[in-house]
Amino acid sequence: MSDKELDSDLEQEETINLDTIELMKKNYSYPLPSDNNIQYKLYKKREYYGSKTSVRPKIDENTEYSVIKEYRDNTCGAAKFSLHPHQSTLSKYINPNTPYKGILVFHGLGSGKTCVGVAIVEKFRAQVEKYGTYIYILVPGPNIKESWLNQLVDCTGNKYIDKNDSNKRNAIQRSLQNIKMMSFRSFYKKVSGEKYVDRTIDKDNKMKKTYRKNAEGDFERDYSVDRIYNLDNTVLIIDEAHNLTGNTYGDAVKHIIKVSKNLKVVLMTATPMKNLGSDIVELINMIRPLGSPMELDKIFNSYRNHLMDFKKDGLEYFKNMINGYVSHMRGQDPLTFAKRVDMGEVPRGLMYTKVTRCYMLPFQREVYDVTIKEFDDALDRSSEAVANIVFPGLSKDRKTVVGYYSNDGINIVKEQLKSSYEDLNKLVNEKFFENKSTMDVIHMSKDNKTISGSFLKLKYLKYFAIKFYTCLKKINRLVAGKKGVKNAFIYSNLVKVGIDVFKEILLNNGYLEYQENINGYQLYNDTRCYYCGKTYKLHSKMSRQNNDNSDDESEDNSDDEIDNNSDKTVPLHKFYPATFVSITGSESEEVIDDATDDKKKIINNVFNKVDNKEGKYIKFILGSRVLNEGINMKNVGEVHILDVWHNFARVDQVVGRAIRWCSHYKIMGEDNVYPEVKVYKYVVALGPDGSVLSSEEEMYKKSELKYLLINKIERAMKERAIDCPLNQYGNMFNEEIVKYKDCDKHKTNECPAICNFTKCYYKCDDNKLNTEYYDPERKIYRLLKKEELDYSTFTKGNAETEIEHAKRQIINMYITNPVYTLRDIIETVKQSYDDEQRDMFDEFFVFKALDILLPVTENDFNNLKDIIVDKNNVEGYLIYRNKYYIFQPYDENEDIPLYYRSKSRYIKGNELSLYNYLSNSEKYNLMKKEKKENKKNKVVDVFDHDITQEYYDNREEYEVVGIIDKHYGQKKNIEDAQDVFKIRPKMPKIIDKKRGTGIPSIKGSVCDNSKTKEYLDKVAIKLGGKVDKDMTRKDVCSIIQEKLLYREKYATDKKGDKLTYIRIPSGHPIYPFPYNLEDRVRHIIKEIKDKIIKKIDIDVEHIKNTYIINIKNELLTKEHTDMLNKMGFKLDKNIWQLKID
Repeated sequence: MSDKELDSDLEQEETINLDTIELMKKNYSYPLPSDNNIQYKLYKKREYYGSKTSVRPKIDENTEYSVIKEYRDNTCGAAKFSLHPHQSTLSKYINPNTPYKGILVFHGLGSGKTCVGVAIVEKFRAQVEKYGTYIYILVPGPNIKESWLNQLVDCTGNKYIDKNDSNKRNAIQRSLQNIKMMSFRSFYKKVSGEKYVDRTIDKDNKMKKTYRKNAEGDFERDYSVDRIYNLDNTVLIIDEAHNLTGNTYGDAVKHIIKVSKNLKVVLMTATPMKNLGSDIVELINMIRPLGSPMELDKIFNSYRNHLMDFKKDGLEYFKNMINGYVSHMRGQDPLTFAKRVDMGEVPRGLMYTKVTRCYMLPFQREVYDVTIKEFDDALDRSSEAVANIVFPGLSKDRKTVVGYYSNDGINIVKEQLKSSYEDLNKLVNEKFFENKSTMDVIHMSKDNKTISGSFLKLKYLKYFAIKFYTCLKKINRLVAGKKGVKNAFIYSNLVKVGIDVFKEILLNNGYLEYQENINGYQLYNDTRCYYCGKTYKLHSKMSRQNNDNSDDESEDNSDDEIDNNSDKTVPLHKFYPATFVSITGSESEEVIDDATDDKKKIINNVFNKVDNKEGKYIKFILGSRVLNEGINMKNVGEVHILDVWHNFARVDQVVGRAIRWCSHYKIMGEDNVYPEVKVYKYVVALGPDGSVLSSEEEMYKKSELKYLLINKIERAMKERAIDCPLNQYGNMFNEEIVKYKDCDKHKTNECPAICNFTKCYYKCDDNKLNTEYYDPERKIYRLLKKEELDYSTFTKGNAETEIEHAKRQIINMYITNPVYTLRDIIETVKQSYDDEQRDMFDEFFVFKALDILLPVTENDFNNLKDIIVDKNNVEGYLIYRNKYYIFQPYDENEDIPLYYRSKSRYIKGNELSLYNYLSNSEKYNLMKKEKKENKKNKVVDVFDHDITQEYYDNREEYEVVGIIDKHYGQKKNIEDAQDVFKIRPKMPKIIDKKRGTGIPSIKGSVCDNSKTKEYLDKVAIKLGGKVDKDMTRKDVCSIIQEKLLYREKYATDKKGDKLTYIRIPSGHPIYPFPYNLEDRVRHIIKEIKDKIIKKIDIDVEHIKNTYIINIKNELLTKEHTDMLNKMGFKLDKNIWQLKID
């Protein structure tokens, strides 16, 4: 080798070494959470910058509607789902390849938090499979769990959809591999064990709950079989994490975090502080290093109530401690969210909360005043209940009407109705109805849950429940010619004295409970029309008069608000009854009950449909806390909040059910550019001058102070969020910035809550970011050139979003043409990027997408999830020939000419008929299959002991009680369902001991295999049965059953032998309930009176063991006679008779 060649080689080697040294100097790591410039460093990293939210059109009064429509169509109307940029960002921040241990996902209501969690889940599947662990997802209850199950499939495209199996349930099962999803309560039980609870009745007849302790003074606990000791090498995702602060569920989570290794934690919530600003400290400490927690006393003063505020330098300390641990996305884009309009006035004494003030009339006010004196704490449930409704009842001397409230009040009035029905109705009629009412003024509701009657009609309701009266008047006007035809969501924190009562109010004022069979409604004269608000009687009259709508309101509507619009302005329409759906949960704050599957389906499949936007099929949804989280509504017109809670987080959660991302998209249009949702918050008020605030107004006043501090904290979190510069176009909107630019200069501070009561514009809190990338003139973070981006940590895993995007674009291309070159595909995908991101496009994304879409091996074909469809709706895949990528139909050979790939194909088949079409449709076959399965496997669950519980609880028991129950066997089919006879000894009314041996079950045990022959013989003989030694236990049990049935059937009050001998379930095909003849007669008469409101002549004959009920045919309508026919009555000489023996 010559010297010249040697020198050249040495120079080249030296150059390589220098390049290697430069590469080694390069930082291939991520910034630490404590890095003050974490926003700057993440902003310029390629994987995060590629997930930057896109620029949104600037909107002002001159913006053409076509611009707004195009943006909405692209955002809300996309045919196929794809993750939004902010949703994919966090899966690149929290995954096995990054050093970050936790994140608080502070994303707004309706912004798609669940898809954020799903994207993170997908990143951890390989790791948990490697370590043999599970991904854990914690949710408050079944509603949100069901939402997660659906989103695991919906947020992952076609990943879990099998081309040969389109059933979503199966897709969900596939998506649940390596995942354990459970409620907070279940997780708590598996970690800490549940405390044993002893319940006893105290001297005041109230239930007392105590926790059992062992000899050492520790709580005794019931540990789950599959107890959780740690969560090593996995990720823990907690939805609605604000529910974990200040309770034992949160303690269980903190314990697991403490003892686990390599655990990453994701906390998701739109309202991180559910009550006080200090709630945030507990959440942040769940994801901060164990040895460096945030200290509460360094941030806030010593108050732990509405007077809490920042200490000096407390805010700056807080910002430093949350650095690197918070992600924020506001959502609530004015173009994709309906506009929230708070109705009412701001009372003197409140700062900014608009409420609808309702001034109580004397009857309610008197009870309210006494209650408030007794209970100093305005948060007490009693003050909440009395503000809702006061029930009329008898005084202690039974001579006057006094007011009762709360659940206890309902129970008192129930007892009075049982013992003094006529006296109570007479006195209430005299006091409030001036003896004019001919109907039952007050009675039990049909479901026996609460009190009902004509005192709940609009005209009289104001005396007892001024808020409910005001709300009813407002929702009555959601009809044509008044406020417009809309639907509404009505919410109460309380169930028994909230939603249950309001349900009865609606039933008494012409509304009906929703039925799936639209032709199954029983229409009454006062049933309201959803569209015009007129009664069915008036509608029929108008129809006979050629729709000449005259203003002829019934007496019940005369108390409605005045309407100056002529009824003739109401368009012609068909009568549909105004209906509602009621969904309630538990009164307990500790237990989050959930709506039944049926009612959730009704909301999704009926209420949320665009053709129900006016309430044609369902006018109102009534809900309690069960609807706070996990259930979403669409096209809601108004929200009515009937009572007060001690923080605004609850209010925001409630409103967030009705106003969500794209929830009003289908009713947006040029004539309704910005749909509004009016929000009414009702409070009782003491006087128009506002000099003294009511208990509810005081509660809002305290909530305001807490909310101001919470908003200061939230603004700090937004400014320090890791993705602050990345999400700037999703957090701040030009029209709001312009509208509220001087809001803080007003004396009353006009800045809205959506902007944290300050200016809507803010800068991210990173000095280096603001120095290098902030454009002060345009008030945005400038675009970065490709060479400015940091590619040091940009891996194939981080490019999945771009690869997925390329794949979607390629699939769309083949709808119009069956063949393309690589250059065609690359150029099309590149042009699909917006101007900001096109510079970051890399051909690598297209290459990887084509690798996925071109199956080669048999394994490739088996795992192919992405089906390509051509313009003729023919399914296929891609093949590569020479330089062309060609669409290949599944059912054609790969060598067919191009001509046949682009032409529609006619397949000759049978003549098309309606039968052939239906019998070959997937929906028909699925329905047929389900019907067959239901018929085969349907469980006959007509035996209902719960309905009969109250009846038997009010009777004394015989010393031995029989129970008719059902035994299904192994398969639980109709054929297997058989009666089983059980017995047990008489049970005491109060059971001190709830656990242990020797405590009988209320349903007893099977007679012929749980008792000795000797015991059964004694029982049978005592009942008067004849027993011999050859009889088996089964024979003796038959005798016992027969004797108990006889005594149960023929016992009477007069003979004094009216005890419970045998418990019969409701719905038994042989033994009717009640089985006692005397009680059954009373039960039938009550049922008839409940359904036939007018006074009718009923007579009962008692001859030996037979009862005959006689009802005169006079004044009975066809509706009434049809009902009597169904009950088994026979018409004989103008008398309806029913024989009971």
